[in-house]
Amino acid sequence: MILAGNDSSSAAAGDNVKKRRKQAFKLTPWRSQLRITSRTVLTAIVLLIIGGLYLAVNARVARSGRSVLIMQAERAELQRQIAELTATFAELTTPERMLERALELGFRPVELGEIEYVVVAGYVPADPFIAPMPPDSTTERDGGLSPAYTETLGDWISRLTSPGREGRQ
Repeated sequence: MILAGNDSSSAAAGDNVKKRRKQAFKLTPWRSQLRITSRTVLTAIVLLIIGGLYLAVNARVARSGRSVLIMQAERAELQRQIAELTATFAELTTPERMLERALELGFRPVELGEIEYVVVAGYVPADPFIAPMPPDSTTERDGGLSPAYTETLGDWISRLTSPGREGRQ
């Protein structure tokens, strides 16, 4: 009969299991070799999986980098074409060329008496553009900040101590 609280009997049973296992490995050395081999193969498989994932990620990054380079080359080519077309358009629309083409098409310069103005009922012209005044260096000497933020300690004290001012509260 085994009692639940008997520590010596459970320790003896644990030692007995260890002895049997050691004896089994001594009798069959292929078990320890199998354990070492399986651990080595498992480690190799894990390393191969990690290496495969690393290569897959690097291949995707390389493809993305190549795509970026191709798109940058296309962008540069499109910018070159836009610049070329802009230059061609500027050349075709110079005042001299436009006057020459107008004369070829049968147009001629208008005389002052030939101008006829058309009045459109209900038309309200836009307000004329009024350019803003340039900044005056004397009015914004402190970068346009409020005087409350540009007042020095001396200015504040003199404002508080000066008679006739409402500095004291």
